Amino acid sequence: MTDERRRYFRIEDEALVALERIDKATIEDRLEDFWTNEHEFSIRNNYNFQIEQHIADRHKIDSKMPELGRYLGVLEEQVDRLTDKLIDDKNDQAMTQKSVNLSAQGIAYFDDQAPEQDELVELKLKLLPSGFRLVIIARVVLVEKDRGQDQGKHRISLDFENLHEADREILIKHMHGKQMESLSSTQET
Repeated sequence: MTDERRRYFRIEDEALVALERIDKATIEDRLEDFWTNEHEFSIRNNYNFQIEQHIADRHKIDSKMPELGRYLGVLEEQVDRLTDKLIDDKNDQAMTQKSVNLSAQGIAYFDDQAPEQDELVELKLKLLPSGFRLVIIARVVLVEKDRGQDQGKHRISLDFENLHEADREILIKHMHGKQMESLSSTQET
């Protein structure tokens, strides 16, 4: 059997990370809450995802009925401002900037605290420099004690098991942007 995590392109990146262990007794409730009561991060991401899905419709409206297009633009801006207010920077205070190895299916990074292997955790991830925030229920697939430059730390590898579609799209776009950035800087040299 092939390693599923290798099907996805991986990048080296910087991100803000916060990890919360999920107590085994509350797993079912946490998963139900994750899927029925979207986190404020996911609400904003879902809004942006839906706007992007209808961009072609919006262009048609703009060309055929410019007044309606301008009005829809104002409404979009207002909703965008409201969703922006849902998220404040106090959520970032619990997050730590880390060098990460990131894919659309998982993440690996070094930390002092190591969760148990096979444990479910809630990962809060802020992508840089865009500032997009994601909440993911992930499984700890590997915990290794580092013997190299990060001695005393643990390399933690997580597999994303529960991730909203809009959040995965943001993650994929982020990774694609980083790939393009890397390719253009390689071609310039």
